[in-house]
Amino acid sequence: MVKRFHDVPYHTFSLLSDMVVICPKCGKAGTVHFDKEHRIARFQCASCYLKKETVPVGKNAYEVTAQCTSTGKYFRTSVPDNKIRGQKLKVSCPYCEEFVMGEVSDTGNRRIVVLEDIRHAEDPYFHYPLYFQASYRGKTIWALNRAHLQYMIAYLSADLRTVQSDFHETYKTMRSQSDMLLAFMKTAKNRAGIVKLLTKLQSK
Repeated sequence: MVKRFHDVPYHTFSLLSDMVVICPKCGKAGTVHFDKEHRIARFQCASCYLKKETVPVGKNAYEVTAQCTSTGKYFRTSVPDNKIRGQKLKVSCPYCEEFVMGEVSDTGNRRIVVLEDIRHAEDPYFHYPLYFQASYRGKTIWALNRAHLQYMIAYLSADLRTVQSDFHETYKTMRSQSDMLLAFMKTAKNRAGIVKLLTKLQSK
């Protein structure tokens, strides 16, 4: 029997989706939620109940990289451009909240667009690692949350992938969520291996 999959609209899973990340305090799963009404990103851990809030700084931001002197961990954070006064800046460690000196990644014309994409399998607001991620043939595969993980498994394991007949009329676009998947994930020779890996992530 042919396994058919009807794709969903582009950005069904996006930066506005709730993201499951690794809590910087206890290492277990926490959730990053973006409150569209108040334009605030909130993090809460389901295990240790750590809570944090941040206001995304969008295009007017620079990235600061630092190493915490207490935990020894490296981290990155985004800082509004009006806070930048040179190539170094004191920033708060997300693991222990100690202030340490960090390096501003670029004080030239290039700006870091925080909300443009999810880089390095991290959420774009706090830069915490995504909880559902693994490596396949040297490439990182990640999912924003369990629903996104299930979507990828269903899409990649299908025999026939299509969209509903009234897709364009309903959503006013022909772009679907699969357009956001990396090309190597959709290659026939990789699909079975990636589905197996994603299925393992479901047990986390």
